[in-house]
Amino acid sequence: YRNATSTTDDLGTTDDLLSRSKEHTELLGALADGGHRMGMRVWLSRQQTGRRLGAGVLGDVLDERERHAYLGGSSRSTSELEEVDCVWYVRGKLAFLFEVEWTAMLGDPLLRKHARIAPDERIVRFLVIPPERTDLVRYKLARSPLLRAAMSEGSWTIIKSNHLRRFLAAESP
Repeated sequence: YRNATSTTDDLGTTDDLLSRSKEHTELLGALADGGHRMGMRVWLSRQQTGRRLGAGVLGDVLDERERHAYLGGSSRSTSELEEVDCVWYVRGKLAFLFEVEWTAMLGDPLLRKHARIAPDERIVRFLVIPPERTDLVRYKLARSPLLRAAMSEGSWTIIKSNHLRRFLAAESP
């Protein structure tokens, strides 16, 4: 994929939106599988579970308990946690939160969703971005004190999607 190109008269992109959406869903499926292989419970936001994955939907990768899980043991911000793309958790002990983005729009995950999830030493946050968006994310963070503060306060770790896929594909992640 190439990044968006623009002139004063036109804004264009060579991104294939259907392919991007499919990649996003497949990565969430791989995250769910990876969390299960590491012995954790997995949460996928309701917004994501209806997406097509293979012959079914993404929600099919969750077991019955996970589909109706209560995340209150992971944080006091239960309803906000339910909006996170993917959560790996051991109830009452720790939670790994994954926001999988295919654009460089950082405001929604950093300033809206996660601003309402209180910092907690038991919570680790990952912002997953495509490698081709790295420079744009760096640029946005360099220019925005608000985004930088949110990254710092939330103790975010940025991981490129290709590195995450490689980790999840390992025999023993």
